[in-house]
Amino acid sequence: MAHTKRDLNQLAIDLLVLSRFNRYNPLLATFAGVWATILAGSDKVAHSQGQAADTDAISPSYVLQQALLCFTCSFVFCGAGMVWNDWIDLHIDRNVARTKNRPLARGAVTTSEALLWMGAQYVASWFLVSLMLDGENVPAAMLPVTLSTILYPFAKRAIFRRLHIYPQYLLGFTLAYPSLIGVLAIKGLDQPLAASISESLPLGIMVFAWTLYLNTAYSYQDIEDDRKMGVNSAYVLAGSYIHYLLVLLAGLALGALGWQLAGQGSEWLWGSWMGVWVWSFLGQLARFDRKRPESGGGLHRENFLLGVWTVGVCAVELVL
Repeated sequence: MAHTKRDLNQLAIDLLVLSRFNRYNPLLATFAGVWATILAGSDKVAHSQGQAADTDAISPSYVLQQALLCFTCSFVFCGAGMVWNDWIDLHIDRNVARTKNRPLARGAVTTSEALLWMGAQYVASWFLVSLMLDGENVPAAMLPVTLSTILYPFAKRAIFRRLHIYPQYLLGFTLAYPSLIGVLAIKGLDQPLAASISESLPLGIMVFAWTLYLNTAYSYQDIEDDRKMGVNSAYVLAGSYIHYLLVLLAGLALGALGWQLAGQGSEWLWGSWMGVWVWSFLGQLARFDRKRPESGGGLHRENFLLGVWTVGVCAVELVL
């Protein structure tokens, strides 16, 4: 009996590891939604100042409650996506040094157990989105990002290279799309879906470009293995021009961020968000060395910390 209990405990641990819940990676999927929720909430709170009788007025505590829901559903959904990716990439992961010890690749979790775990997480994330949006626009919030998550691992195959579609595009879309969900969490009942899409566009583009930037730098660690196996990826295509690609992506991210902040009209955000990000990007690009692929790992961690910093920046904006 004790042996069975230990096995179940180990299975639970392996399932959590399979979803990367032992690492910070799934937290990257939460940033766009949390930022968007707080920024939309800050905008709505500011416009409701002096209109206490307005039934549409909201409080900062409500905004933070919605942001927490958005964080949770994004985190859980990302866990499901990680399982799907490892299931589809099983034969690839077994031959790549960085991934061969993942639970599925080393046989610690069966494919059936993995799929059941993935399904449970997906259902939970759908429920949380429905709760957050009061049942409105749930398919619009969930289906596009579900499709991009399904397609992501297949985008590493040769057929997608012929279509000039790289997995980073789909990953960028998946991590950027919660910017719409965040706007819907605050304004979804007050304005048409098209208006929410338009409002979320600058931040969505910013997160899309940022994701391409940090994922390209991080995944460059696998350049040698991926070249041997013919994996379809933007960093493999870039080759010796990888540094120029990173500069371009960083510039696109900062340009879209400027578009977002211009709409917010906050000096605090310009200094604490744009200023810090520009300084950090300059340092990252100076440290990245294409001759040392492992240098991309440090950039990935630094961008995670930028994401955490920005959550705090947005929270301060809410209460200013």
